[in-house]
Amino acid sequence: MKKSVIALVVVAAAAGGLFYANMKAEDAIKQQITQANESYRELAANDEMPLIAISYDDVSANILTSTYSIQGLDLTVGEMGSVVTIDKITATGVNPKKLADKGSMQMTGLKAAPAALQMLPPHASAFVQGLELHGDYDYEYQNDGTLLFKQTTSVNDEFSLGYSFTLAQMQQLWQYAKDVSAMPAEEQQALTSNPDYPQLMLEKLMTGALNKGEVVITNNGFIERLIELASSQGQSPDLETIRGMALMNVSAAEQLPQPFKESLIAFINKPEKLTLNFSFDQPLPFAQLQNGELAEQVSTPEAMIEFANLKLTAN
Repeated sequence: MKKSVIALVVVAAAAGGLFYANMKAEDAIKQQITQANESYRELAANDEMPLIAISYDDVSANILTSTYSIQGLDLTVGEMGSVVTIDKITATGVNPKKLADKGSMQMTGLKAAPAALQMLPPHASAFVQGLELHGDYDYEYQNDGTLLFKQTTSVNDEFSLGYSFTLAQMQQLWQYAKDVSAMPAEEQQALTSNPDYPQLMLEKLMTGALNKGEVVITNNGFIERLIELASSQGQSPDLETIRGMALMNVSAAEQLPQPFKESLIAFINKPEKLTLNFSFDQPLPFAQLQNGELAEQVSTPEAMIEFANLKLTAN
């Protein structure tokens, strides 16, 4: 057999194997959704929650890039019908029975469906009907126990809230999460349904620490539109009144450093972007946050700003 023919056979076999593997991965995702719906039905039958069901238009998988997508999701609740739809969810870095050390997820086009809109007053329904939520989430676990993650949630192109954190000493939580992800689906479901599961996760989290982070608010007219809606219905003062009240409160806050005041005043006058950064000289243990020890050490806003190296910038 000629080498070119052999090469063609090898390529065809590899392509066929990849297609089969992708198909099996897609079937696994479909099976997980089926199992979730079965679980929801059981809970509803026991009057533990309303009957929830998830449907979708299509599922795709690419095991070479560890990328999986679900398109056209629809969440229904009992006799209400469809309440939420999502255009697409894509996850990267997903491995069966294994927690990847690096991954991401993107959600596009989350919208309120007619059943949810009908529950709102007409003015609110019209406002919400024009909104689409999008989300991006990324994480990375490093060998030294550092966990990096960031998330951004946006509303249309009008508003976004993003944050990123660097966590330290996360070995115990990460190992526990890897052990759970390696369990069969039935065992995972039984464990996560156990009332003690949140406490177990919390105990592992308390062994970690917070190193640094950033929170960013970006506004492109959404805040103004929201206030205008509330004001038109008599539920809040108008924009200029709210702005005046906010400026007075900031100016009167004696414990706020002048740079903080200046940034807040700039954002109130022109609400476009507000960024808060913090970092600790040494990673701050979560256990210290939980037991109230930090509150005893840092009792004033000035002390907290200095302790966390807080910085606030606008626009």
